[in-house]
Amino acid sequence: MSTNLCLMGLLTLLSLSGPGYGQAKKPVTNFLGIQPSVIIQKKVYQLAWSAHPDASLYKQEYLTVGDNFPKYKSMVGVDFMVTESGIDQAVDTKLRELDILKRSCPIVNYEVIRNPTTGEKIIDCLIGNQAATERDNLVERNVYRFQSVRAKSGQRGILLFAVSIRKYGSEITPFLTRLKAEKPLLVNEIAKLTLPIVQL
Repeated sequence: MSTNLCLMGLLTLLSLSGPGYGQAKKPVTNFLGIQPSVIIQKKVYQLAWSAHPDASLYKQEYLTVGDNFPKYKSMVGVDFMVTESGIDQAVDTKLRELDILKRSCPIVNYEVIRNPTTGEKIIDCLIGNQAATERDNLVERNVYRFQSVRAKSGQRGILLFAVSIRKYGSEITPFLTRLKAEKPLLVNEIAKLTLPIVQL
């Protein structure tokens, strides 16, 4: 594996679809008008970063108390994209990103789960990098839930609700060992969660 290529691909994927890493030290704006905290697996996540990079995209990220960007342990993300495209197109875009990354990072794998009743889809994926030293290794599990929604204003779009869990260095092997048994727990919780209503 080319470590540099893998790391570059990982950073590209994260910048396209994941955390913004709280790049600017400025007040956080609740662009979506949704709740300022989210509870996942009995952890309380507070709104920590937000962005409205263009007219069609809104991003909000939530961390637990004591966690920080960029080396967080877990994060919740809520994205809203104004679009007439459907869930299938959004999911296909994410899968293409993962397939490109997999060419240089064999650890990358994913599963797509579809709710036949609602048409919603969840991607459960694992990404990571192998660095020169163990302490710099990173594994990240992301669970993405895609929902077609209409904002309060009537705008149609895709709501992406994501949970990201990271492990570093010596934490990785125990995490991967437990993952097989624990894998369905997070997916089931996210699948049953009542997602926020966008107040745009």
